Amino acid sequence: MRHVAVVALVAAACAGRAPAVRDLTSTSERSGWTATGRHAEAVALCRDLAASYPARARCETFGTSPQGRAMVALVLGAARDPAAAAAAHRPVILVEAGIHSGEIEGKDAGFWLARQLLRGEVLPEVLDAVTVVFVPIFNVDGHERFGPNNRPNQRGPIEMGFRTTGASLNLNRDFVKADAPEMVALLGLWRRWNPTLFVDLHTTDGAKFEHDVAVLVAPHASRGGDELEGVGTALQASLITALTAGGHLPLAFYPSFDADDDPMSGFTDGEAPPRFSQYYAAARNRLGIL
Repeated sequence: MRHVAVVALVAAACAGRAPAVRDLTSTSERSGWTATGRHAEAVALCRDLAASYPARARCETFGTSPQGRAMVALVLGAARDPAAAAAAHRPVILVEAGIHSGEIEGKDAGFWLARQLLRGEVLPEVLDAVTVVFVPIFNVDGHERFGPNNRPNQRGPIEMGFRTTGASLNLNRDFVKADAPEMVALLGLWRRWNPTLFVDLHTTDGAKFEHDVAVLVAPHASRGGDELEGVGTALQASLITALTAGGHLPLAFYPSFDADDDPMSGFTDGEAPPRFSQYYAAARNRLGIL
C-alpha cells in the first residue's frame, strides 16, 4: 500500500505541474546572430513550433537524406494540408533555405519569422490568407559537414555547413535532372503543395559590394512579356521599393562579374536555365524568387 500511495502522490504532483515551456529561439538568435545550430535543432524547432501552435502550424517530414537525416518542413497557416489549401483557394508559398548549407542565414531568419507570424507579432492576418511551407534545411547532409572554414570570405556564422551534399552534388544545379535523392524528395513536396510562389534563400561570399541584398524574380525576360512575366516584374519592383524603404541597398540582378576575376567586366542581367531554383519555378509556370 505504501508504494501505491507514493505512486499516487507523484501522479498527482505531475498532474498539477504546468506544462514545460518550450524554448522557441534558435542558437543563432541566442548568440546575437553569430552562430548557427545543428540539424537536430532545426528538427526540434519545427516540432516545437507545431506543438506550441497546433491550430496554425504542422511539422512534416517529407524525406530522408542518403545519410539518414530527416528532411522537415514547417507548414504555417489555417489550411495546413494541400487539400485544405486547395479547397480554400489559398495560395501556397514554398520557402527553402540551406540548398547550399554554408549559406544558412535563411534557416535562422526563417524560424524567427515563423515564430513572429504564429504569435501575430508581424503580419497578423497573413496566415488566414496564405499557407507557408518552410524548409529550413534542404541540404541536410551538407549542413552537418560543419566547420569554421567552409565559407572563409563570408561574414558569419562562426561555423557552418558545406555547399554540396554528402555525395558532392550541387542541389541548385539539379532541379531538372533530379539526380540527388534530396531533390526527388523536394519535388515530391512541390507536387503535393503546388505552390504559387517559390522562394530560395541564399547568402553570398563573393565580391564585396556596398549593396547588401539582391532579389531576383523569375520569369524575368524569356517569355515575351506574358502575364506571369508582368506579375514577376511588378513583384520584383515592389520588393526593391520595400527593401529600400527599410534602409537596404537592394539590387535587382545577381552581382556576378562577367569575368570572375575582372570587376571592370561588368554584369549581364538575364535568365539562367531551369536547373536553377527560381528559373525552374518559372518553367513550371510559377513565380520564383532568389
